[in-house]
Amino acid sequence: MSPVIRIDDEVYAWLQKHARAFEDTPNSTLRRLAGLDDSNVQPILENKNDFIGKKNIQSTVKEASMGYSKTQINNKLSFPRGMSGNRLNREWKVGARHALYHCDGHWYNNLVDFPGALFDPNGYVLFKTEKDYLGCAYLKIGKETNVPKGIWSMPGYVKVR
Repeated sequence: MSPVIRIDDEVYAWLQKHARAFEDTPNSTLRRLAGLDDSNVQPILENKNDFIGKKNIQSTVKEASMGYSKTQINNKLSFPRGMSGNRLNREWKVGARHALYHCDGHWYNNLVDFPGALFDPNGYVLFKTEKDYLGCAYLKIGKETNVPKGIWSMPGYVKVR
């Protein structure tokens, strides 16, 4: 039986960032990033500026068993199938030039084209200009965009579902 691991929200967001949509499971993402798969592709974590290094992932996988069931971990790590900012932008006729999606509305890549929108499963926030986006007090913008209270807590959130 495989060990069960527990990860925090920051590691989960990082894992989602590196997953291949419609292709990866959490395990296959970790195997690829750690260089444990059978392909000839170089692991992307050899860059010293990556969030966590190859050695840390391998030790975390081995050391992080916390007694959670396989079903609990799979539910936590499951990636929304077929969901994307572009899809919701089209379906909901938002009109964003750059649309990003996150399943819980907390972590996004940075918007680079405007109008830009951040989506969660139930709605979105639209930023008409880069100035609006960069000046938004509800966002923490660094290498990624963090919305600590979720986009649903922001003024201007449009609930669709």
